[in-house]
Amino acid sequence: MHHLTSALQRSTWILLVWTVLGFCPAQASLRIQITRGVRVATPIAIIPFARKVPGPHGARVARIIAHDLSRTGLFKALPRHDLIQRPTRPAEINFLNWKALGMNYLVIGHIQPRKSGTGWLLIFHLYNVPAENQVLAYALPTSLKRLRLAAHYVSDLIFERLTGQKAPFTSRIAYVKSEPAGLTHHYQLVVADYDGHRARTVVRSSQPIVSPSFSPRGHRIAYVSFESGFPAIYVQNLETGHRTRVLARAGLNETPVFTPGGQALLVTVSGSGGNAEIARLDLRNGSLRILTHAAGINTEPAWFPDGRRIAFTSDRGGSAEIYVKPVASGRTRQLTFKGHYNAAPAVSPTGAYLAYVARMDGLLRIARMNLKTGAIRILTPGPLDDSPSFAPGGALILFSAWQHGRRVLKTVSTRGHAIWPVRIPLGPADSVTTPVWGPDLPGTPH
Repeated sequence: MHHLTSALQRSTWILLVWTVLGFCPAQASLRIQITRGVRVATPIAIIPFARKVPGPHGARVARIIAHDLSRTGLFKALPRHDLIQRPTRPAEINFLNWKALGMNYLVIGHIQPRKSGTGWLLIFHLYNVPAENQVLAYALPTSLKRLRLAAHYVSDLIFERLTGQKAPFTSRIAYVKSEPAGLTHHYQLVVADYDGHRARTVVRSSQPIVSPSFSPRGHRIAYVSFESGFPAIYVQNLETGHRTRVLARAGLNETPVFTPGGQALLVTVSGSGGNAEIARLDLRNGSLRILTHAAGINTEPAWFPDGRRIAFTSDRGGSAEIYVKPVASGRTRQLTFKGHYNAAPAVSPTGAYLAYVARMDGLLRIARMNLKTGAIRILTPGPLDDSPSFAPGGALILFSAWQHGRRVLKTVSTRGHAIWPVRIPLGPADSVTTPVWGPDLPGTPH
């Protein structure tokens, strides 16, 4: 019993440190690139959309699109005060004006009533300015309630056409918001659009909530709640609100992550020797299979997209490092080296990159490793960044940052080109933690 208690205390402490703070071959040389700001971003002009009906404000649609594309660091939207012309129909475009401003692309559009039925059509055109030709045109049925989502659809379509990458703008995120209440705190598990809008609370509790994880289809969410006084893992249906407690063993019940098929969870539990181990929990029959067998703490699992391997954090070598292990069988290999504190791994949707928390010069920062070459790029300045999570497609990484005495959410381009805040209404002492990026919303044009 003493050994179990000691192990739990040590596990809790390290997990707290990892929470508060967050394929490199052994023979490969370590190459670290620290990047600050975008060197080359594609210039694009996004004209305020004209409107033919009362209600939606056209300029807001353009503002949303400009915000979305600029957030990736791959595009630089022309400021509205520099728009020398405001065409909303193809015949109104004077390409010489936009060539003079150095624009590569131009987006115009308008909102008009639908000819049949209720609601409106959001119509946009994307032009290649130097070639003076139309690249893309689309008409989206929408309504006042769904206008913001329709604007994100436009951003998705433009981004995917111009980059060939999957876009993240119609996806959701989840996070935990904590609010002081006297000597205690109130906690909310919140699901919102990727930019923080349309937020809704899924669970409220006077006890901590941590580690949310979306199912592959995005209709369920798993999380850890301490509402019973001890950590337990719940799975909740976001459409019906129904929730089930799926794991409440003695000891640790932490870090749930859905398997690619959505029928099981990877979790952190207390192993037979009192160590923190990673296990697979079958949601159909409740069976639990321990996947790691090593002294120390093994936690924070993340799937590779092939569904055959996991990355995780372990201190088996004396300090927190990231390892990879085949789920079925095979050798566990260490991915991070050089004595740094490396934790909280997230694998990109393509399997090409690993994002994680790295301690450098006493600062905790989000790093990105190229799993093919082993090259490492530091993406954020710190000082206490944690909980990286890739967007669908992998163009952006969501993370938690320490700012002005509390935790906030930000996104950073995978290439390190741009860091933007996620706008969440917060009281003066509120914080947001343990963010995770979910899949696309149903009904997106992908």
